[in-house]
Amino acid sequence: MANKIFTYSSLYVLETVQYFGSMFFLFLIGVKSDMGMVKRSGKMAWVVGFLSFLLPVILSSAVAFITVSRNHTFFPTDAAMGFYAIAGLTSVSSPHVINAFLSDLKLLNSELGRIAVSASMVSGCCSLLSVFLVLTIVQSSRATVAYSFWWTILSCLLIILVILYVIRPIMYWINKRTADNMVVKEGYLIFIFLTVLVSSLLGEIVGQHYLVGPLLLGLVVPPGPPLGAAIENKLECFVTGILVPVIVIARACVFQVYDIRMSTFWGVQLISLFSFFGKLLGTLIPAFYSGMPYQDAIILGLIMNVQGVLDIQIWVRSISLQLISRELYGCLVLTMVIFTGAISIIVKFFYDPSSKYASYRRKTIQHSKPNAELRILACVYHEENVPSIVKLLEASNATTYSPICVYALHLVQLQGRATPLLIAHKTRPRTENSDMDPTTRIIMNSFSLYAHHNRGIVSLNSFTAISPYNIMHEDVCSLGFDKRTSLIIIPFHHQHPAILSKSVSSSAIRRVNMNILKKAPCSVGILIDKGETRPSTLGGMSNSSSPVSKVLVIFLSGPDDREALAYGARIGDDVNVNLTVIRFMQSDDRMQQQRTKEKKLDDDAIYAFRHQTAGFKNVEYIEEAVKDGVDLISSIKEMERSFELVIVGRDHGQESLKLFAAFSEWNEFPELGIIGDMLVSSDSKASGCILVMQQRPPKEEERIQKIKSLK
Repeated sequence: MANKIFTYSSLYVLETVQYFGSMFFLFLIGVKSDMGMVKRSGKMAWVVGFLSFLLPVILSSAVAFITVSRNHTFFPTDAAMGFYAIAGLTSVSSPHVINAFLSDLKLLNSELGRIAVSASMVSGCCSLLSVFLVLTIVQSSRATVAYSFWWTILSCLLIILVILYVIRPIMYWINKRTADNMVVKEGYLIFIFLTVLVSSLLGEIVGQHYLVGPLLLGLVVPPGPPLGAAIENKLECFVTGILVPVIVIARACVFQVYDIRMSTFWGVQLISLFSFFGKLLGTLIPAFYSGMPYQDAIILGLIMNVQGVLDIQIWVRSISLQLISRELYGCLVLTMVIFTGAISIIVKFFYDPSSKYASYRRKTIQHSKPNAELRILACVYHEENVPSIVKLLEASNATTYSPICVYALHLVQLQGRATPLLIAHKTRPRTENSDMDPTTRIIMNSFSLYAHHNRGIVSLNSFTAISPYNIMHEDVCSLGFDKRTSLIIIPFHHQHPAILSKSVSSSAIRRVNMNILKKAPCSVGILIDKGETRPSTLGGMSNSSSPVSKVLVIFLSGPDDREALAYGARIGDDVNVNLTVIRFMQSDDRMQQQRTKEKKLDDDAIYAFRHQTAGFKNVEYIEEAVKDGVDLISSIKEMERSFELVIVGRDHGQESLKLFAAFSEWNEFPELGIIGDMLVSSDSKASGCILVMQQRPPKEEERIQKIKSLK
């Protein structure tokens, strides 16, 4: 008796967990969904989304009809009648599943990922409407109440109207009320969660599935912070980390593998295969027509065939309506595992979004044409980064003959939405654009003021990238590639304590910076601000800070130091800036007659610099011999406090390996190199800005480095 009570209690608890887990999981999916993407989707996404829904329905339904009519003796009767439902169920698509798939493979904000997300929104809307109508018709046909179908439809319309015209304004009122401090009150969140429960109950009362209400309610929540982000923070970990695994395990227990007959299994496989080819064909036709490369088009078609936990929810509902049997459900689950698992491996192996940079001609400051426009991508994580970046841009010496084009990119963590966004803003002095949130407006106003004060020699383009930290570097690298920039400026993750922001994670920013250094299509500069940031300069009011007047370039050896020298030479063209270039050489270097290839490149760079700055009274070149790394560090420490900007290369080539052999173990921040790490250490007396330069290596060097990493 006790065992029975325990068993029934366990089953009751499991059913309750599934009920609430499914409810809040669908609500969370609705919160993250951005229905505006359906409107913003391009023609190709519309065509791909529509055809990837329509063609599989036609093909799989035709195959199901032929299979049942010509092989009715081969398949069991109960299974054969469910093949028509299988044709429809394998043809639907879920934007959430495709988003999660792309996120797991870190392809969410790649070029192909953006197309897949847009197309899946179109296909998902078609799938959702068709599933809703079919299930409603089936449920109404089996009801004993007259006019059940119209009663259900009218009741659903009434619920939708209440959600749109009562609940939605309340949501936006809450969002607007908490926009200033970005902290949503617990009472508001409790009200929203209770509304989710009520909407689920009303759905059941009117004869619809209990998940319809939470999904519709989630769609009207304002995406992003503060409200959407607050809901995600409250639910994401508990729902996706605990409840969803319980749901998946419980759903898997609905069938047993050894109860599946082989004839039924192969029948489902045949229909699923034609549904797969239907989605693939529906993707390939418009993709080929638009000129997409064959490999990318095939990968896109595979992505559109991914299925997941949301599809399982629909299949379970189909069991309750007796559209399919448990045996057919088991076949569907096994098919999903086989197809989605194979697609994951193929996409991961054959598609690399950074591969497009391989054939890209390297863009560096050193190799830029004289008197050509310098294109700089300035990345900002929070508004405290702005003063030092604008100060560096002002020091970059924009002229009529060599203007500067700045691409200002505000990097924002993806919260409260599932789809990454790359937003291009209209830039005007002191802009009040409604498409910007308050923080972005402050940041872009600072860059607009800088461009306004340098009209004719500085142009500005403003962007906001909203994406998860683990793939944020793809937005940076892709924008740098598309705009053909020569330099990407990224703020160092560990800022001065006076300006350390609590709204972002320093460890996450560091990972983004490391990924940018690995994959950037051009040179990269990590900017560290060790100066005291006054309250007047916070928020990007950079016009109140004094310009850079004393700059030091530290030169040893290697391409990174040559890039630092080239940037310093540009700054030194401004007569208002005092530039000092100091070249450190080992004592035995002057006695060494044999010159390596790298040493020749270093000498050529120094010769070109001295020739360019000959006669400049504001430029000083010094050569200093050092015995070892300790002597080098001591020399740098003696002069670091005398300069407002120090420019140094990240790595210093093979010629300097012996100098730093003893310091490699103590390098706290490898992304800064040995000297950069020393300059940002706590015992450093540097009080200005430090710029650590990395020059993108030529293609042959990249190939050698890749081979070495594989070994």
